[in-house]
Amino acid sequence: MKVTLDNATLTSIHSLGISASKDDITPVITQIALEREGDTLRAMATDRYMVLSGKYSGVEFEDWNEGDTILVDPSALKRAIDIKKANKNGILPIVIMKNEHGVVSAVVDELNFVDLGSVRGTFPPVTNLFPEGEPTGAGSLNIRPDFLAKLAKVLPPVVKPERERTWRFEFRTLENLRPQPVYAQYSDGAKYKLEALIQPALDRSK
Repeated sequence: MKVTLDNATLTSIHSLGISASKDDITPVITQIALEREGDTLRAMATDRYMVLSGKYSGVEFEDWNEGDTILVDPSALKRAIDIKKANKNGILPIVIMKNEHGVVSAVVDELNFVDLGSVRGTFPPVTNLFPEGEPTGAGSLNIRPDFLAKLAKVLPPVVKPERERTWRFEFRTLENLRPQPVYAQYSDGAKYKLEALIQPALDRSK
């Protein structure tokens, strides 16, 4: 099984690994799953709490059947990206392959081989969780990711704030097809309450 892709696609796939599990008790979800969907490549990562998925065109398959999946180690994938970055003149695509022994590797610029792991198992059917079709109702809201990233940097007034801080979001109803600010709150229920309003953009459904 082989897939050929460019560096930008490889980098995007690696970025999904932020959602891969760090718990090696279930090694299959510590990996990024690559699956063929027609002429496109689907990449998926999950830690049971978040699912990230990307679908990429402009790739070439060889001996890879519809629905077949390979699992790649995100940290090993980073090594392939670093090799590509170091070769400033390298314009050749990257090949990811799985041999008959189940070993997955990447070939970078036809010279460098990177072992991407040999984890076996069936990746959970996480894509079934995503909605299908066009949104119903008034439309959907677009929120810039940098706004959300700022919330992660807001610290509560405690000496040692917990690492996993959970904001509660409220998506208010649309009035006259105008999106209302998204309200977010972080509180311990007594000593403090942090609040945010995020102005979204409205994407009207047809």
